[in-house]
Amino acid sequence: MKPVIAVVGHTDLNKFNMPATSIPTAYTHAVEKAGGVPIILPFTPDLDILPAMAASVRGFLFTGGKDMDPAFFHQAPIPELGEMDTALDRFQMGVLDLAMALKLPVLAICRGLQVVNVALGGTLFQDIYTQAPGPVRKHTQDVISFDTDHKIEIAPGSRLHGIFGDRIPVNSRHHQAIDRLGENLVITAWSPDGIIEAAEHQTLPMDLVQWHPELMLQKNDAMLPLFKSFVDRCQYLA
Repeated sequence: MKPVIAVVGHTDLNKFNMPATSIPTAYTHAVEKAGGVPIILPFTPDLDILPAMAASVRGFLFTGGKDMDPAFFHQAPIPELGEMDTALDRFQMGVLDLAMALKLPVLAICRGLQVVNVALGGTLFQDIYTQAPGPVRKHTQDVISFDTDHKIEIAPGSRLHGIFGDRIPVNSRHHQAIDRLGENLVITAWSPDGIIEAAEHQTLPMDLVQWHPELMLQKNDAMLPLFKSFVDRCQYLA
């Protein structure tokens, strides 16, 4: 049977200005194309029910989205901080706690990478353009694009290197990024300006990427191996 993958929900407002759980279909389509069965794990403030909600799940996909509340890494917000949702941060870190307790695979994309890093005790640049130690290239596209923006260097011996090799082009839609790395994470890719583009957990099946492979998949299959590797790991551990 195909593994069920929980795509971890976000908070939003619908057209009636009512709170809603939302997920761009690019993420669910990526899971489907890679051979998994996506379900959306809806936002809840009641973390005690998460085990029951995810009883049939064999992996978790954390997606892009809002900025993280810097209170979670003991910083005051700076003016450049974007929209955030503290309750969403708590929910998603609660889901991550469950995934880690169950030792199930995690693929974390963009904000997802940042959530995992903070949950493991790391910190973020709230805004790379004002806080990174050196000059950085433009990492925020003006419009949503399926094209690539720059190349990344991949660490030999990493899971990511096993999928893609030494160097690949990626897209870029973020202004936050990893500053201090979380516990038990290792860096697996960098952009030419030194911004961390990927990481993995040393003992758990958790892979983190800063770019948006689900958008690149709308144009071609260059990123499909990343999703296939994730889904295959969920199938194997199921």
